[in-house]
Amino acid sequence: MQKYDDKANKSGMKIIFMFAQMLVLSVVYIIIYTSFLAVGYAIDQHGVNPVMYAPVVIAFVIFPILLYKYRQMFNAGKMLVATIWMMATASLTIVLLYVYILQMTG
Repeated sequence: MQKYDDKANKSGMKIIFMFAQMLVLSVVYIIIYTSFLAVGYAIDQHGVNPVMYAPVVIAFVIFPILLYKYRQMFNAGKMLVATIWMMATASLTIVLLYVYILQMTG
């Protein structure tokens, strides 16, 4: 008969959260890469200023920093809050990049 061990559950949740972060990071980076391509297309076709890369580069730099902060939050015991913030930030980043590309090329 085994006794319940909360430490094993906590370490398992850390691993699951880390894999979820890697999955979310890969999805957001796919969108960021697509945004880089779209900005390049807009520069070629519509004569847009190359400064238009700035929001995409900012998203590229800031998002992993936010994921690191959410991992610290998760490890501090705020597991649900960290998961919600991670998913909300990823969704917001994707939507804002989509709207940015639409208004630039549309």
